[in-house]
Amino acid sequence: MHIASGSEQDTNVLMLALASDDNENGFQQGQGLGIEMIFDINDPAARADILASLRRVFGRFERLKRFKLLENTIRWQDGEPGEAVLICKYIALETDKVEDFSKTYYSSESGSGNSTNTNGTR
Repeated sequence: MHIASGSEQDTNVLMLALASDDNENGFQQGQGLGIEMIFDINDPAARADILASLRRVFGRFERLKRFKLLENTIRWQDGEPGEAVLICKYIALETDKVEDFSKTYYSSESGSGNSTNTNGTR
């Protein structure tokens, strides 16, 4: 059994917070990115929605004194055909350590989501 710790655990927490939030619970709507984000990844409006969600999630974690998003590090990078990678850095507020974060988004004709952290785990 593998137990995540440190930056690996931080990545797991962030990925969960940024995951799809489609569910039937009326009290837990609109917390993540939603499943529709996989269909229009190259659309500027979809990217703007993703960035707004990223900022909202990091804002919530900053209020909890967990993570602070470094705004000037946010960028998009093209991956394989049908992929776009959102890359940014954040500060883990408990350790004051700057961490890398990336999340790969796929268009409807591609595969499913993936991410990496500073040590290259997916």
